[in-house]
Amino acid sequence: MKLVCIPAYNEESYIQDVIEKSLPYADKVIVCDDGSTDDTKNVAKQAGAVVLSHKKNQGYGAAISTLFDYARKENAQIMVTIDGDSQHDPNQIPLLIDALTTHNVDVVIGSRFLDDSTKASGYRKTGIKIITSASNYGTNFKVSDSQSGFRAYSKNAIDAIHPSEQGMSVSTEILLKISNKGLSVAEVSITVSYDGDTSEQHSVPHGISVLMNTLKYVSIKHPIQFYGIPGIVLIISGVILGGIFLDAYLNQQIVFYGSLLASVVLFLLGSILSVTAVILFSMANLMRDRY
Repeated sequence: MKLVCIPAYNEESYIQDVIEKSLPYADKVIVCDDGSTDDTKNVAKQAGAVVLSHKKNQGYGAAISTLFDYARKENAQIMVTIDGDSQHDPNQIPLLIDALTTHNVDVVIGSRFLDDSTKASGYRKTGIKIITSASNYGTNFKVSDSQSGFRAYSKNAIDAIHPSEQGMSVSTEILLKISNKGLSVAEVSITVSYDGDTSEQHSVPHGISVLMNTLKYVSIKHPIQFYGIPGIVLIISGVILGGIFLDAYLNQQIVFYGSLLASVVLFLLGSILSVTAVILFSMANLMRDRY
């Protein structure tokens, strides 16, 4: 079974068009209505979609998780996720499916940035590139658009991926899970339309939130680099400052007790970071299924 899955929140103006254009490429179109306060649910049903409803808004990630659960229940062979705001072109769904089957990969990402055709603001592009770079570091992938919601998943990927992140950071979480499970990834170039998009007014705090969550997942994947190395540097700095204070004290020179306090603080903070790195590294195998 081939499913096209659409997470949607207050998309009554666009959802019918997205569904109708997606129907020719799927056995079923599934919409997860994430607690919309408008008529998204009824419009989606009338357009021919199967609608899964959240009683209240839980977030993009929660909608994606519900769609994964449904795809597993239906034993779907292919699942395509596409946004409900008409930014993606449903007529490009075959591009992702063809890449999935032709190249025998587990996940295909529709990338906005494989070429220079995407017209987006400079800070949007910069923000996505920063987040993508952090994500690539954590996954050892070299994707160009880690935040694209236009993706195709094989049955192996559908069965293996169980998202837990409720917000927009689910895109990064899924990539981390793909990496941990040893699944393969490919990208295809897609077009995107930002006509009528108003999300940019919140793009800065949104981008910061996604970046912080991305770093959270990456730090769990690489605890030595994120916690261990900085911890050792702080310990060494604390020891050096402590040595300078002790030398001045023993030689009856002018001493600055602030340096002693700084030495203790640096040493303690470095020790905490180092212990954190050791604990996370030791728990790496246990954390693998979750992250």
